[in-house]
Amino acid sequence: NTSLQANVSSLFEAKDSLHGNISSLLQANKTYQARISRLTQTDRSLQRNVSDLQQANTILETLMTLVNSSLARANTTMQTIVSSLVQTNHTLEARVSSIASLLSVTESSVQILRTNFSALNSELSSTKAQSDVLEGNLTSTWTYLRPLINNGPVYTVWGKESCPSGSERLYYGFVAGPFRTHGGGSDVQCLPRTAKYGRYADHEWGSILSKATYQMQGEDKPFSSDMTNQSIPCARCEAKGKKAVFMQPATPDCPSGWNREYHGYLMSESFNTINKPRTSYLCIIDNPGTQSETPVPTNIIRSGPQFVRAAVSCENLDRRCVDGHESSSSSGYFFSRELTCSVCSK
Repeated sequence: NTSLQANVSSLFEAKDSLHGNISSLLQANKTYQARISRLTQTDRSLQRNVSDLQQANTILETLMTLVNSSLARANTTMQTIVSSLVQTNHTLEARVSSIASLLSVTESSVQILRTNFSALNSELSSTKAQSDVLEGNLTSTWTYLRPLINNGPVYTVWGKESCPSGSERLYYGFVAGPFRTHGGGSDVQCLPRTAKYGRYADHEWGSILSKATYQMQGEDKPFSSDMTNQSIPCARCEAKGKKAVFMQPATPDCPSGWNREYHGYLMSESFNTINKPRTSYLCIIDNPGTQSETPVPTNIIRSGPQFVRAAVSCENLDRRCVDGHESSSSSGYFFSRELTCSVCSK
């Protein structure tokens, strides 16, 4: 019995030891299983890496194939370029040889040209001397012809001391005509501001000239201001480069192809002049001026011609006159209306 109890006790101890070993084995099994799980995961990861490496290897092989193909094409292209360069070099060498030959010929040509140039230079010197002589002759001819070419007809601007653009003023002064009670010439003159005399006797019974004045009173004012009893200025002008000048009455315009020097109003001696001397019809410029000196003294105002506007009478026109304002159906003239005028050149 004691022995049995000892055995039983040993068995229990062995059982306990076995339980401990089993517990250790179970624990070890869990550890191994955890390791196996980690190894399985590692294996899967390695398998994925292997797959990726295989794909990368495939891509690299494809790239190598492309690179080899590109290198082959590049090599072919380089060979073509080298061949072309070789041909170009041969061509350039041929051209250089040709240029060298041309240079040799050119040097000979230059030498010939130098010889010809020397001969031409001598001929040019001779020609220049002839040209100088010809230029002198031309200058003399032009000096003679220039006044004939540039000269033009002379006309008078009545009512201003200046000339229109394009004309040269020869002189300026004032209008003068026959003394009203002594008779004289039948026209008026544009006297210069300063007179120069020859032989003289100061005889007071000669043909007397007196300053002409404007006489525009009441409705007789075709101009913008009243210049009654003021002296009439004038200027003598040369129409440079023109051939003819004329005064056209009854219109401010010039015919086609003619240039208008100026325009204004037709005026002449007053109708109530003492002894009724005859004077010219003048084309007084529009907006005229007065003489740029002291006005005519009052006591001699009426001694010279007194200019008033000119108009037509209705007696000989093909129309009826009604209150002095009806126009002729055929002519367009109006009774007693101030007539215009123009000075034209060509």
